[in-house]
Amino acid sequence: MLVATLHVDLDRDHALSGLAEIHDRPFSMYQFEVLAGDTIRFLIKADEHRDAIATYLHQSPAVDSLENVAKSQLLVTKRSSGIVPILRKNHGMLQQMSQFHGTVRVIDVIVYNRDDLKSIMEELQELGSVQLKQLKPFGDPASSLSSRQAEVLELAYNAGYYDWPRPTDAETLAGELDISHATFLEHLRKAERKIMDEALGGAAPTPEIPHEIEL
Repeated sequence: MLVATLHVDLDRDHALSGLAEIHDRPFSMYQFEVLAGDTIRFLIKADEHRDAIATYLHQSPAVDSLENVAKSQLLVTKRSSGIVPILRKNHGMLQQMSQFHGTVRVIDVIVYNRDDLKSIMEELQELGSVQLKQLKPFGDPASSLSSRQAEVLELAYNAGYYDWPRPTDAETLAGELDISHATFLEHLRKAERKIMDEALGGAAPTPEIPHEIEL
């Protein structure tokens, strides 16, 4: 598995784009997570601009909710600008969106191989221009999972399936992936078993990738 850092410059404005008029520097994002469907949630360090940002985002139909956190942060829940569906279609996982400014988004994407990354970048070009800034190994036990097992595990984790009390159930999550309840549980159990086997037995080291970024 690989982690690719991509700079995506969207060809049109989305919910976050107009914030460049409030603050002329890039915004950093923290505690980023992908929820069910194409919904994302993250913290913005808004500082003294928090009220102005909240007022602006409240006007966007793509924004589901806003919540003030501490003195200077804003918790935003919104629909993706189209990036998340493209990643899922091509077996990629959005690890985080670390920064945004205007139409530019800086994202870290986990992929299984370079072919998947090529497909992701090609389809992202339908949204705007895309640049690959960094590519490195993802040294994680999940590297042995199949694409479907990783998809099921990611969805379960992001939807709070492992929280207590559980806000969702396996049958609901199976419906989101359009697979049967039994199939969802089978993929989930196999994924959990692989993670446990490698965690307890020790995963093999991930080979290094040359510094040159070649796809």
